Amino acid sequence: MEYERAVETAPPGWRHFTMSDLDRLPAAVRDHELARIPHAERELLAAGDREVSERILRALFWTFVYHLEPERWDALALVEPIHPSVLAALPTARGRVLEIGAGSGRLTAYLAERCSSLIAIEPSTGLARLLRSRLPRIRVIAAWAEALPLPNHWSELTVACGLVGPDPTVLNELERVTVSGGEIVLISPEQPEWFEGDGWRRLSLDPLPCPPHDDWIESFFGPLDPPHELVSKRIT
Repeated sequence: MEYERAVETAPPGWRHFTMSDLDRLPAAVRDHELARIPHAERELLAAGDREVSERILRALFWTFVYHLEPERWDALALVEPIHPSVLAALPTARGRVLEIGAGSGRLTAYLAERCSSLIAIEPSTGLARLLRSRLPRIRVIAAWAEALPLPNHWSELTVACGLVGPDPTVLNELERVTVSGGEIVLISPEQPEWFEGDGWRRLSLDPLPCPPHDDWIESFFGPLDPPHELVSKRIT
């Protein structure tokens, strides 16, 4: 997610975190996330600007959740199930499947039953631990979407849920690892209208009601939005 968009769309729970939480992140994660903050913002931060500190906390909200409090993300995923018609629209009978940003396994469990080989990319140690405990036979690799440790044309189906936006670096990487004739499928991506305008096929459904859940989830994450859209592209 672009820095400015991340700042603007941060859920209410960003106030739960402080700048000291940056030091709690694994060093590689911290360096990766700081690198996407504009240089001018980092200079203001070094000068002690309080407003930029707030912007950075907002921008890093999801990073803090994934890496420092993965149980919160897991609780959210449980009450934001993927629309059954979106799952039904996924390509079937695939051999090698690659999932980007697998989290705690909301989509992974579905994919694992329908392919012969599945690799799940998940950079968060805590989320990967949850994923491995639930699906011990799945190969889980720590990496980011813009630098996938896989050979060219490995995947017959490359899929992600609620993660990828119109980032050329990431999209080029997804195309690199997907075989000719294979598909890239993004469930509820950022800015689905951009993908539709770029020629991707789009399926948009009415969201389903969320299951019963604790009040803190919406207080922390804001209005719930179970994944109910899909965009797809066949690699030629």
